[in-house]
Amino acid sequence: MLKNSSLSLIAIILLYLGLSLYQLDLPGLHYDEAFEAVPIVQLLTGQPVSSFRGHGLSIGGQIIPFMTQDYIGALNSYAALPFIIIFGSTPTALRLMSVLVGLLTIIATYLLVSYLSRARQVGLISVLLLAVDPTFIFWNRQGVFVTSMTATIGIFATYCWVRRGHEGGYRWAVAGSFLFGLGLYAKFLFLWLIAALGMLFLLYLLYYTFVLKQAWLDLILPPAGRISVLKWEVPLSIVAFVMGALPLIIYNLQTNGTYLAITQNASTSYYGVDNMDFTHNLGQRLYQYQVLLSGSHLWYLGDIISNPLPPILFGLMLIMVLLGTVIGRSPLHSAMLTALFPFAVIGLVILASIGTVSALWVTHFAILMPWGAIALALGGWFCYQVYADWLSNFTRQAMLSLGLTMLILTNLIGTVSYHRALTESGGLSTHSDAIYDLSDWLAERGRLPVAAMDWGLAAPIIYLTGGQVAPVELFGYSWQSDAELTGRMHQFIDQSDTLYLWRAPDEIIFDRSGEFKTLYSTINLEENIEDAFYERSGRPLLGVTRLMEKGTAPHPP
Repeated sequence: MLKNSSLSLIAIILLYLGLSLYQLDLPGLHYDEAFEAVPIVQLLTGQPVSSFRGHGLSIGGQIIPFMTQDYIGALNSYAALPFIIIFGSTPTALRLMSVLVGLLTIIATYLLVSYLSRARQVGLISVLLLAVDPTFIFWNRQGVFVTSMTATIGIFATYCWVRRGHEGGYRWAVAGSFLFGLGLYAKFLFLWLIAALGMLFLLYLLYYTFVLKQAWLDLILPPAGRISVLKWEVPLSIVAFVMGALPLIIYNLQTNGTYLAITQNASTSYYGVDNMDFTHNLGQRLYQYQVLLSGSHLWYLGDIISNPLPPILFGLMLIMVLLGTVIGRSPLHSAMLTALFPFAVIGLVILASIGTVSALWVTHFAILMPWGAIALALGGWFCYQVYADWLSNFTRQAMLSLGLTMLILTNLIGTVSYHRALTESGGLSTHSDAIYDLSDWLAERGRLPVAAMDWGLAAPIIYLTGGQVAPVELFGYSWQSDAELTGRMHQFIDQSDTLYLWRAPDEIIFDRSGEFKTLYSTINLEENIEDAFYERSGRPLLGVTRLMEKGTAPHPP
């Protein structure tokens, strides 16, 4: 049985890798992917390192950053370091790393589900569901973009704490605590999962006390080991948590950045989300989770392919589990709690996510990627047991086999269809492979001054050219142009060979074209379009201009 399980797991892993590694450079490198890797390229090439808020550890005159943003650690950056050394500053380097992180998520999920169900077959079902899921495949390919590492750390941390709860042993508690701290460092929204698991533990204490009629203290501190827990486990766990989150702690001691990001966006976020509008935000988050399950959020791959079956089966499974808790026999109470566990985690994380410092983006739910498959696998395992008195063995097997087969086939078809769409489109908008053409074009022109006049351009170009071309972002990150914009632009206008990078009119994020035109018009200059870059469909996406004496531009806008 063990050998068969191992071979099945290897086959599932190969399926996952086959679907993940195909045309790995597509879609085009997104800004958020490249942004976290730029400091590594600068370190490797001996260039001054771009450090968020100027923080970091100074070694030999070089800055080693702790964070890439106020709420995102540099864990992806340093994980990508050996891959960039081997493969260069290429999309393959970043995405191979993140695909392997997804592989670790599969292994962690298998361990967790197998342990909870005491059945390796259930663990295999959960990871088979993951291995063909479009969201899991394409988000792990661009894992830096969504910080997919939070899902990996979250499952491993949960596994450690489950083992600690069932078996005792301070090593599991210490490992789980360290992973909690590390997850918080990876991305601060990991706090949602910590809060969800903490709330579930409190609910379990209430269940233990009032339903099972046992003293809750005996669960936390068994009489035989209370001194050991207090003397070793608690202090070591605290130290381990601090060690995992240490870069985040040092960053805030240096800059106060995470605290400022949270407090300044507490009521209304940077993107205008009203964090006090609980009902609307919760509705949005519930809808987003349904979209996540259906895979219909991956529009930027070139098509919207929605599979209605996963959200339908998820909802039906939840109903069947809840019904099973009512009709089930008392010996199944442990299985009942296990089956409800992943549904409760998902629900509590969604509830915690209604507040944000940025926007209500579906990508925040990367932390929940494995949990839907876990819920379906454990829910099906529980229903198979609890409905034994109501349905024949054949009927139960037929229902579960049919549901599982349909789910796997429809998701596999969806993943393959997304790959086909991606081959045709090359990626859309900020995910377009046009960024590769622009980077190559700039690299061919040597070390000219380059100014990025909108978001999404500088970091991919710096990364893809190995730092050879380093555009300076002039636009500023306020929605309205700031008072220093004119001064920043003047520094480049005085250099006649400066190249200016723009997004197409229907792609503009920070529009500074009016201020730019007003400035150069006063000194008798005009723009010339040096080149334009297109999506594979032919839609214009990016452009490069240069300033010339008025009346001499061969290709004015």
